[in-house]
Amino acid sequence: MILIYLFIPLLLFFYFSLRGFVRLDLKIPLFAVSFLCTLITLFTYKELGGEETYLLVNDNEILKRFIADESKNKQTDAIEVGRIILEISNKKEVQAGEIYLLAKRLKDINENELASDAFEQLYRNFKNELGGTVLTEYAQVMFLKEERTFNSEIEKVLQEALMKSPDNPTALTLQGLKELENKNIDLTIQLWTKAINFLENERDISELKVLIETVKKLKNQ
Repeated sequence: MILIYLFIPLLLFFYFSLRGFVRLDLKIPLFAVSFLCTLITLFTYKELGGEETYLLVNDNEILKRFIADESKNKQTDAIEVGRIILEISNKKEVQAGEIYLLAKRLKDINENELASDAFEQLYRNFKNELGGTVLTEYAQVMFLKEERTFNSEIEKVLQEALMKSPDNPTALTLQGLKELENKNIDLTIQLWTKAINFLENERDISELKVLIETVKKLKNQ
């Protein structure tokens, strides 16, 4: 509201000047007052964090349309989302929940590369505070980003996830896939059988049972 009051003299000056109601000898003083009010307004806007607020709103709009798949240029918005991830992560008083929420939203829409970047920042800033479930999510998006292949970083995070949550079914499933990649078929079956005991979704249980039977057939060939 204070910004409106500060702009009133400037608006009145231009209005009366256009209508020819302002005498020539008053135009210079009125202009000086209007200019001063404008400077005060800009200073107040800056002190109240107006620019920061505008940037925050703009970033929220970018995220909103990117996650809703409404971007006119998705590649450009993806670059902007990458920038937003870094800026949020590098804030002085950033909270783990801020980064996690962003990572989770990107994971849910299968933007695995960006989600992996966000989880990486979360891991870098709050490694010791992360639970097994979050670490599992990080390992999972890295695995998907790498086109379902493992590397040393994925294996490292996965082991940390299992140390903190040894009964996490997603972590057990991933570990089973890693053992299968290493041709440790018996260990794969053991891990997946254990994972079934902690799954609640019937579809997930059914799919994992099918995978177990498929691996058993490979073993017997």
